[in-house]
Amino acid sequence: MPSDPPSTGASWIRRNRRCRDARLRLLCLPHAGGTASFHNSWASWLPDGTDLLSVQYPGRQDRISEPCVSTMDDLAPRVVQALQPHLDDDSPLVLFGHSMGAWVAFEVARLLEMSWGRRPAGLIVSAQIPPHLPPEREWPGESDDELIAELRRAGGAYTDPMLQPGLRDLVLPSVRADFRLVRDYSPQPLRRISTPITALAGVDDAGVPWNRVAEWKDATTGTFASHTFPGGHFYLLEHEQEFAGEVNRAIHRMAGNSARHSRTGQLPTVGQPGRQ
Repeated sequence: MPSDPPSTGASWIRRNRRCRDARLRLLCLPHAGGTASFHNSWASWLPDGTDLLSVQYPGRQDRISEPCVSTMDDLAPRVVQALQPHLDDDSPLVLFGHSMGAWVAFEVARLLEMSWGRRPAGLIVSAQIPPHLPPEREWPGESDDELIAELRRAGGAYTDPMLQPGLRDLVLPSVRADFRLVRDYSPQPLRRISTPITALAGVDDAGVPWNRVAEWKDATTGTFASHTFPGGHFYLLEHEQEFAGEVNRAIHRMAGNSARHSRTGQLPTVGQPGRQ
């Protein structure tokens, strides 16, 4: 199928699973170098009644001919604008972001609260420190060798296929732009949102120490929860079943709180990972 025109919201927001009468929407923001398709398999373990949406950043896969976005001030507002057609009812919205996506999700939640008067039901941040903290170490340079080394350090076997000679030249421009975005974005002044936050991380992630991930609690005036997993930066692939169970519990808890405040009715039932 041909890709959507770059100017349309459909080119940004992909439905990984469509629910006719969605009672909950989960919007996923990919990591640096990531794509919307990273979340395709989640449809098999999310609860019934959950509309699964993912953001496709420009400059990759079917949007590879479009210029990459390399600043948060450009990226987050464009995501929020593209999201508007999916906010035409009162279904609770939960945001999920892994690594770079955690910062994008935070800024999207902040813009929704400040500029659109809509507070998400919850924000789930994964494998990332809050943006008001300085980075644990220096960001890598922008040469191909430096980018490849950083991808392998963080992603291990997950990144090996994308770094094969036939794909490397297609992948590295978007990775370079994403790394530039996170380098220029961090650190930020402490800014709080009212959206509840759940923070997740792998205990063996050397680049994102768990004790710093827990400081997301200072970024919200709402409720805060946290959970650790075995594994490194991509613990969510290494321990998918445990991760799926925790995400299901988090979104049900967040959406439940939202429904009690807005009296919107019944929520999706939390299922077992790997089952619909």
